[in-house]
Order: sequence, then structure tokens, then C-alpha cells
Amino acid sequence: MQAMAWNWRTKISLHVKNKTLSEVCRLLEQRYDIHFSYSRDILQMEQVVSIDVDHVPLKKVVERIFESKGITCKKVGDQIVLSAYRSTHRTINGYVQDSRTGEKLIGATVAVPRFKSGTVTNEYGFYSITLPKDTCSLLISFIGYEQQQLKLQETDKNKQLTFQLNPSNTLKEVEVTDDGIPLQEQTQMSKVGIALKEVKAMPKLLGESDVIRTIQSLPGISAGGDGASSLHVRGGSPDQNLVLMDGTPVYNSTHIFGIFSVFNPALIKNVDLYKGAFPARYGGRLSSVVDIAMKDGDMKKYHGEVSIGFLAAKFMVEGPIFKNKTSFVITGRRTYADLIAGPVFADQLDLGEGGRLFAYFYDANIKINHIFSPKDRMYLSAYGGQDNFRMRKRPLLENPKDYDEQLDFQLGWGNQVYSLRWNHIFNPKLFSNVSTGYSQYFFLTDYSYLFNTKDSSEVDDWYGKYFSKIHDGTFKVDFDYRPSPRHSARFGLHAITHIFEPGITQFRNKSRTETPTLDTTYNKEYTTSLELMLYGEDDWKLTDSLYVNVGLHASTFMVFPKTYVSLQPRIGMRYVLPRNWAMKLSYTHMAQYIHLLTNSTNYLPTDLWVPSTDKVRPMTSKQAAFGLGKTSNNKAWEMSAEVYYKSMRNVIEYVDNYDNFQSATKQWDEKVIMGDGWSYGTELLIQKKKGSFTGWIGYTWAHSQRRFPNVNNGEAFPYKYDRRHDLEVTLMKKFKKHWEIAASWEYTSGLPLTLPTSSYESIDNGSPFDPPPLETGKPVDYVNQRYNLRMKEMHRLDLSFTYSWQRRRVKNAFNLSLYNAYNRRNPYFYYYSYNKDSGKRELTEFSILPVLPSLTYTLSF
Repeated sequence: MQAMAWNWRTKISLHVKNKTLSEVCRLLEQRYDIHFSYSRDILQMEQVVSIDVDHVPLKKVVERIFESKGITCKKVGDQIVLSAYRSTHRTINGYVQDSRTGEKLIGATVAVPRFKSGTVTNEYGFYSITLPKDTCSLLISFIGYEQQQLKLQETDKNKQLTFQLNPSNTLKEVEVTDDGIPLQEQTQMSKVGIALKEVKAMPKLLGESDVIRTIQSLPGISAGGDGASSLHVRGGSPDQNLVLMDGTPVYNSTHIFGIFSVFNPALIKNVDLYKGAFPARYGGRLSSVVDIAMKDGDMKKYHGEVSIGFLAAKFMVEGPIFKNKTSFVITGRRTYADLIAGPVFADQLDLGEGGRLFAYFYDANIKINHIFSPKDRMYLSAYGGQDNFRMRKRPLLENPKDYDEQLDFQLGWGNQVYSLRWNHIFNPKLFSNVSTGYSQYFFLTDYSYLFNTKDSSEVDDWYGKYFSKIHDGTFKVDFDYRPSPRHSARFGLHAITHIFEPGITQFRNKSRTETPTLDTTYNKEYTTSLELMLYGEDDWKLTDSLYVNVGLHASTFMVFPKTYVSLQPRIGMRYVLPRNWAMKLSYTHMAQYIHLLTNSTNYLPTDLWVPSTDKVRPMTSKQAAFGLGKTSNNKAWEMSAEVYYKSMRNVIEYVDNYDNFQSATKQWDEKVIMGDGWSYGTELLIQKKKGSFTGWIGYTWAHSQRRFPNVNNGEAFPYKYDRRHDLEVTLMKKFKKHWEIAASWEYTSGLPLTLPTSSYESIDNGSPFDPPPLETGKPVDYVNQRYNLRMKEMHRLDLSFTYSWQRRRVKNAFNLSLYNAYNRRNPYFYYYSYNKDSGKRELTEFSILPVLPSLTYTLSF
């Protein structure tokens, strides 16, 4: 009667711990006479289970026990039949790459036309898509490549597939390009994917295209001034930008005057710029993220590029070490203005016979890419570069037989960046990247002076050196999990060790006079800190129109004797409207634990990196933004408009009368003051991305202010790079097969300027509270308010003409470029000078970059 009576609603009690499934089946059969039927060859009945229930329906108990183990249950007569769970879905994963070079394609689309869904490859070219088993085909596409359609069999299981896409052009030499994802398909707002063809088509300064100058031409971003190399994003300072080279931070991303950046354009594979709505995987800065991925190297053939111009030369070579297994790429650059124009400068500067002026930079990259298996790949990359300015003076002497005089001065700075990365596919839905890196930035200046009489009765031998350095050691573990086309998640852990050497001064004086010998080293201090970051972010398609990106970034910063902790929520929303319109909202909270000591006039390589201390807290910011975007039906045109508001806390400023160059003492945090800042503005962009005529027009209206106690009487004042209006027009046109013309015009309103409002005559024994005059008898200036005036507006036109042709496998190109084509004298800074004719002090404007023509020849093979 009991056997005939049981059903799914029968309530049972079961208390087992760490019992196998077969033991649980025997126990239920003994107690309730419930028989189970299964095959041990198909099911793994030795799996262990624990359960503790009282008077629970049989169906719930059985489902709880078996479904978690991949086993389904079905009542057939007086038995429960157990069988293996048969999934109705499968997961396809792998890579999308160039069929000719093996280069991984970032942002390629893997779509299911039947369901109008799909996914895109990540920064390593990896994709994962889960779809119903009856899906018949996949469509793989990427801008500049032929589409590929793959038919799937319904019997196919989970599998790993690598798609090889063919370039859509017929040229033998292939250039990997990317026009990015349409605006309405990006969840993150304030993100710009920069196409490499746009970087290479931009007007070239001294024959060199550059990604940083391309970024500076976008709305919301300014260079700070003519010839300046820094990035100022939405009212932020230069130190608030996180610049990454293959995932490793770079502290100074440009060479002298911003003419070149540390990123060789021949080596760049992908560029992503975030001005706001930062994904949770990024942290440590307030204003922007510039994430640059470098090429991996051709896996199939050897080829390269050589470029020679008036003032610089570079080369790039890549190819397989072991075909389809290991590849390499190596680049190098050097300017040689010192070799050509050095004697001319020496004569103009009156450096004397044997005097010389050296001004140049060099850099080099190397990267090795090795495939261990379809699931494992390793990358090793290295960068080194340095700027040098050196002057050697040998003045003409009245009596060279009696004494000798020599003067040497050197100024230099540079970066070193190394990284090792390992990609691993755990399963079709889970991808990981483990990386370790090292980054170093240094600045030095040294001088020496030697005065020596022939009889050695009088000798002066002076030597001085100032040195500053920051080291970063990084370790990262990142995971990319894609359970379905509507849902993807990222999570990981980052650790960074910072070692700061903010400023070491050495001085030596050896004299055979009454002055004793002096040999001193100042401020030889090292500060070590540890920054830990844990993050998680989720990109979810809630409905066909509503997408949400939610993330949390948690970080801690430990520097003796203080520990700071920060929780930073991130959220972005996108709602797709009819006719390819999209509406976006975002909120971002950021924290930055390192500061840049800089003065109030210029951003220079001499500026010093220092950590937060118990007296100087980390900087924080909160940014909210709203935007609209539209893409035309043929994806040739894009338009966007964004408004933003950003508040910043604990930004630092030097206390008046301190100079940053000699202020990196152990007590540097006593010479700065903390305050608040805020900025808001509107950014408009219209861009044409396809066809022989391309380009963009960007406009920014912005407002940025700072406020510090005891500075400017406690009143708010414009930030030193506050610009009200910024207009950028960039146009590129191709004529048939050979000619390409590019033009870029920029207009910006004047930067804030601090000038005295009055002056008074100084006396020898004045009040000790009066500021000292520069020279005895000169007037003392009085400044009542900081940044009380503005410089005149700046505008500049850059032009570039390129003629290219190809013979067999060799591509040739001549480029003629004009920087500042109509020779606009834009102000670099202002100063007061004394006019002897009028007997008055006059405000004098100083400009540094007039019209600069250049001619460059490039050979690619």
C-alpha cells in the first residue's frame, strides 16, 4: 500500500551528510520504498551530497539533490528514472584575427543574425557567445575586412573556433584599422575608440603622426598651450590621466614640446579613451584613461617600415620567429637635430670654440608573442626612451694661456616600461589575463663649472646634480566571464608597489682657494607605498533597448603610518531610441593616491610625483554625465552631445612663494595646501567615418575652478588651464590611389593669467613682510587676485600632403607637412621687460613654435 501511494507531493524527511548519490538512492528506497533506475556508465553516482530537510515534498527534495549534479529526474510508473541533463544551449569561443598576419582584432563582431544578438572581441581578440543549439549560422565582421559566415550543425557541442578574416582591399600590404563600435551600441558614454587610420591621416608635425596629438583634438580635451604636451580632460590636471601601454602605466607620455609621444604609431594596434563613465577595472586617476594596445607581431611573414625626415628617423620590423607559433616586433626612433643644427646653435648662442648644443630624444620597443596552446598565450614587451638637452660652453678667453674656463649643463628625462602577460581560457565562457609589469620615470639635471689657472694656484671645480624618480611594480589578475550574449562580467585584483624618490640634490665644490671643499647630498629619501584594488563590473542587456553597466572598485593605499580605503561605485545606462538614437547616463566615483608637485605657470618634466601622506589626503572626484548619440543608417556619420559636472576634493597647490623645483624635501607636504575643484561643460561632436572624405568637428564649452584656504583670499579662481571655448576641425581627403590631404584647425579662448595690478618702489630697509624685488631699485609688484586676466586667444592650422605608390611588395610615400601653416604667433607665456626707450616696463609675449615645414620619406615592405 505504501509503494502504491507515493507521488511527487509525498512529504519526506532526509538527513544525510557527505553521502554519495547511490547511497542516498538506497536510503530513500529503504525508508519510502521509492525505486530509482539509472545507468552507472552514464551518470556519476559517486558524487557527494549533503541535505537536511523535514516534511518537504518529494519533488523538491529530489530536484535539490540531483539537478545540481547535472542529473534530471522523471517519474515512470513506480520508479524515478535518472538521466544526464541535456543542455539546449552551447558556447562557441575563440579568437578573431587577421588571416595574413595573425594579428588579433579588437572589437570584432560575432553575431547571430537569426536572433539579432551577438558579442564583440575583448582587448586580446577573444570572444565567447552562448546560443541555442538550433542556431544555424554565425556572422563575423570587422571594419576593413570581408564578412565571414559560418554554418553550424545542430549536433555541434561547445567548441573553440578561431576566425580568420581577410582584408576587404586588394593591396598586398595590409593595414589593420578599426572604426570602432557605433555610438548607440556602446554602454559606456564618454568613451572614444580612435581609429588608427585617423591617427596616421592627421597632419604630421616634423613628418610624424601621433596618437596624443590626435587625442588633444577631441572635445573635452586640451593640450594646455601651444607646444605643450600634457592632457587636460574636463577640468583636470595632467597627473589625473591614466596612460597605459599594454596595461602598464606610463608617467610621462610625450617627448620635448609634445612633438612626439612615447607611442610609435607604427606599433599601435588599438586606442581607447575614457573621459568619464570609467569601467570599474580602471582606477587610480580622476580625469581620463588612455588605454593603448601595441601590435603583437606578424605570425606569418616578415615586413617592416623605414622613415627618414629632416630631423628624425625611425624603423619597424616584425615577423615570425617560429611560424604560426612565435612572433616579434621591434621599433626604434631618434631625432638628430643636434647633429645637423648643433654647430649653428653653438654659434648663435656664443658657446665658443669647442662649445656644442645637444637636443634630441630616442626610444625603442620590442615585443614577443608566443602561443603555447589554443588556450594559452604569452606576451613579453619592453619600452625605453629618453630626452636629452645638453649645452657645453667654452667661452673665448682674453688670455687663454693664463687660465681655462668650462661650463656644462644637462637636462634629461625618460621612461622605462616592461610587461609580461599570460592569457588563458579556462572554459568556453571564462577568459583570464595574468600580468606583471614595471614602470619607471626619472628626471635629472646636472651642471659643472671648471676654472683653472695654468699655474694651478687657483682652481674652482663645481658640480651639482638634481635627480627625481618614481618606480611602479604591478601585478594584475583579470577575468572576463560571458555567460550569455545579453550578459558579460569582469572582475579581478590589481596590486601596485610605488617607490618614490621625489628629489635628491648633490653638490660638490673642490677649490684651491680660501673656500673649503664641500661635498653634500640633500633629501636622499625613499618612500614606499602599496596600492591594492579589487573590482567587479557587469554589462547587462535588461531589455532590447535598455543596457546597464554596473561596477564597484574597492581600493586601499598603505603608506607609513597611514592607510586609506576607498569604495568607488560606477554605473552607466544606455537606452536605445528609434532611428539609431541612444540616450546615456553615467555616474562615476574615482580616487587618486599620488600627486604631482607643479608650480602655477607651466607643466614641465621637472614636476615631481609624490604619494599621499598623513597630512595630504588622496584626491577624489565624482562625475555625472548625460548624453545623446546617433549613428546614420550606413554607419558613415556619428553625432554626439554630452553635458557633465565633476567635483574634486583634496587637490593640492603650492603655498605662495614656494618653487617646485627645490621643494621636494622630506617635509614637502608642509609646503602645499589642499582645496576643492569643480568643472562642468558641454561637448559636441559630428564625425564622418567612411568614404574618401572623412573627419570631425568638435566643440567644447567648459568651466573649471579651484578654491584653497589662504590662497587668493579664500576665493574661487579659474584653474590655470580653464578654457571657455575650444573648436577643433579635422578633415582628411583621399584622391584616387596616390594623394591624401589632411588639415586640422584649432581655436581656443585664452588661458587664465596672473599679472600684478600695481607696483611700488622698493627701499633697502623695507618691511620684512614685503615681497623682495627681483633687483635692488626695481619696483615691487603687487598681485591682489590670482588669474585675474586672460591671454589672447590661440588658433593654428596644420596641413599635410602625402603621395604614395607601390611597386611589387614595396610601398613608398612622401609627406610634406606644415605645422602652424599661417605662422600664428600663439602665446606661450608673458613677462615684464624694461623698455630703455620709453623708460617703462612693458608686458612682453613669448612664442615658441612658428611655421615648421617638414619632408619625410617612408618605405614599407
